[in-house]
Amino acid sequence: MPDPVAVALSLLMLVWLVLYLRGWVRLRRRGAAQLASVYRLLVFLTATTLVGVVLLSPISWLNSQYLFFRSLQTVVLCLLAAPAFHLACGYDVLLWGLPDDARRRLRRNLQPDARIGGLLRIVTPAAGVWLAFVAAFLIWHEPSVVNWLLQRAMLHTLALVVLGLLALLFWWHVVGAGPRLHDPLAPWLIAIMLVITEIVNMVTGVSIAFAGQPIYAHYAALGAAPGLRGLDPAGDQALAGATLWVVGSMLYVSSIVLVFNRLFVTQGAGGPAPVADWDEDGRMIMPGLEHRVRR
Repeated sequence: MPDPVAVALSLLMLVWLVLYLRGWVRLRRRGAAQLASVYRLLVFLTATTLVGVVLLSPISWLNSQYLFFRSLQTVVLCLLAAPAFHLACGYDVLLWGLPDDARRRLRRNLQPDARIGGLLRIVTPAAGVWLAFVAAFLIWHEPSVVNWLLQRAMLHTLALVVLGLLALLFWWHVVGAGPRLHDPLAPWLIAIMLVITEIVNMVTGVSIAFAGQPIYAHYAALGAAPGLRGLDPAGDQALAGATLWVVGSMLYVSSIVLVFNRLFVTQGAGGPAPVADWDEDGRMIMPGLEHRVRR
């Protein structure tokens, strides 16, 4: 059964969902259909469902029996749910789900020059958040840490939540969603961060998938668990590594392609506008020969 940490977080997500839906309806009534679009609503519902699957479905307790389900939790939470919340403009829409006084107070306090907003800006720089997420990802797959956490269900879930929160902060900078406390990152810098993160993810997945012997003593001691026939510890480990490697790489590479597309679009749209009638004869003629145009 789900542990208290998973239940508490799921209740918090339910409150967030109610506020988002209320804000979405209010924005639609005010004519802000571009912000409160059907697409963003579907993305937010998908993200909320994914978090529920990670925390409350059988995956949340099968992860102690199968390494594959643990890897699936990591991919779903960090690479699907986390960016989806920002793509759905979770903060901006949720604001309108709050009472008017609470909305104004929260927006005022989360300005870059406000006390809370300024403090949050200081403790969440892009480089620091990125390095913290990569480090947490590597620690999450460290054999000694894994074996220790799997013996303590609540701590294991809490560690997963911390990893998910770091992923949420990381994708906050990548997507550029609200609250907008930091200067927008250049697309080329975002691309570099994603490429390095993908390399870390790929190396981790490949190392797990092609290990010659079981890496994690916890799963090796369980032997062939009932329920999935033929999935011995070696096969479970290979499947878990392949999930990180293949699925994770697909999502990172897709994000990198989108960022590069943004880079080229930005460069194309951000250049100086051409002067009106730049190609008329008077502008194209060589200096000193203007009289020929007049003729």
